[in-house]
Amino acid sequence: MLMQKKRAMAQVLIAWELGEAFGHLARCLRLAHGLVARGHGVTLALKDVRLPAGKALAPGITVLPAPLTPQAGAGANPPVNYADVLRVSGFADAREVAARLNAWRGMLTLVRPDVLVADHAPTALLAARLADIPHLSIGNGFAIPPAVSPWPSIRPWETVPDQTLATAETRLDHVLDAAQKALGHARAVRVRDLFGAHDILDTFAELDHYGARPDGRYVGPIVSVPQALRVAWQSREGPKVLAYLRPAVPGFAAILQTLARLDAEVLCIAPGMPPEAAKRFATRRLRIALAPVELPPLLEHADLAVGYGNAGFSTQALLAGVPLAMRPRHVEQALFAHRVEALGAGQLLSGRIDADSVTAVFQELLDNPTYRQAARAFQDRHRHFSSEQAIEQSQFFI
Repeated sequence: MLMQKKRAMAQVLIAWELGEAFGHLARCLRLAHGLVARGHGVTLALKDVRLPAGKALAPGITVLPAPLTPQAGAGANPPVNYADVLRVSGFADAREVAARLNAWRGMLTLVRPDVLVADHAPTALLAARLADIPHLSIGNGFAIPPAVSPWPSIRPWETVPDQTLATAETRLDHVLDAAQKALGHARAVRVRDLFGAHDILDTFAELDHYGARPDGRYVGPIVSVPQALRVAWQSREGPKVLAYLRPAVPGFAAILQTLARLDAEVLCIAPGMPPEAAKRFATRRLRIALAPVELPPLLEHADLAVGYGNAGFSTQALLAGVPLAMRPRHVEQALFAHRVEALGAGQLLSGRIDADSVTAVFQELLDNPTYRQAARAFQDRHRHFSSEQAIEQSQFFI
C-alpha cells in the first residue's frame, strides 16, 4: 500500500514501455479507470497510445506517449533470462539507455506522481528509483523476475549454466551503471533493485512463468477485451473448438488446415489475417472472425481451445474448464504453455508441424478425458475469482 503514506487523493503514473499485444494496454486501462473511480488522478505513459474502439477514457486520465525503446532482436544468441531479454530490448547501449532515462526523468518532473506503476517498464522504474518516487511493477510474471540469484532461465527445456545466467545480469548492470553515471548519478542502482515485495502478479500462482512464489502477491488476471461481437455456436451437437491465432504464429496455415479437417464445429478468431485469405480458408464448419469476439459464451460450450500461449485467452479457457492446444510465438508464451502442460490441461505444439501431427494432438485433447478433468480442476479451484476482484486487490496494494 504505497499510497497510504501519501495524501488520500494521489497522482499515479502508469507506465508501459516494452511488450506487445493488447494485454498490457488492457491492464493499464482497467487499472487507471479503477483508480480514478476511487478519486485518484492518473497519467498513462503508453508505448502505443492507440486505444481500442469503444474505449473512452474517464475524466481524470491523461495519456502521454512513452519514450521510444528500440528493439534490437536476439540475433544468434536468444535470451537466457529476463536480464538478457532486456539486452535485446533496448538495453545494450548505455547512451540509448541514458537518453530514455533522461526522457522518463522529464516525464516524472512533469507529472509529479506520488507513485509509479510499471507494466513492463524497466527504464521508468529506474527513473522513479533515482528520483525516490515509490514504485511497483504489475504483470503476469514474466517481466517481474523472482527474488533469486541468478535470475532463472527462461529456457528450461535447455541446459543453461548458472554462470551464464549471472553474467547476463552483470552485463546489464554495467550498461545501467554507465547510463546513470552519464546523467550524473554517482551511486548505481542495479537492475534487481527495481523489483521487490510490492510488485503485483496478475496471474494465478500455478501459471506464473517462473513457478509459484511463496510470497507472491497474486491477484489473478485483469481480463479486459475491446468491444466484441456476440457470436453463437451454430449447432448444439458435436464437438466445438474455439481458436485464437495470429498470422505470425509459426505453422499458422497448417493449423488452419487441420481445424478445417476436424470433425467438429470450429470458430477461429484471427486478428490481422487478410480478409481474402480468411475467405480461402473458411468452410462450412470453420468460421473465421477478424474482429474481437465475446469469449465467455463460446467457451462455456467449447470442448477445446487453440491458442499461441497468450495468457489472456488461455487463462479464460482454463477458467471455463476447457483444455488447450498451444503453438507459441515467443519464449514468454512457451513458458506459459509449459505451465499449462504441467497442470495436465493442455499440450504444446512444438517443432516443425504439419496437418497430420496437429490433427493427432487435437484428437488426443478431444478424446482423452484427463485433459478436460485437469482443466475443470483448475476451474473449480478458482470458481470464486472475478476480474473485478483482481482490480480491487491491485488498487489496495497500490
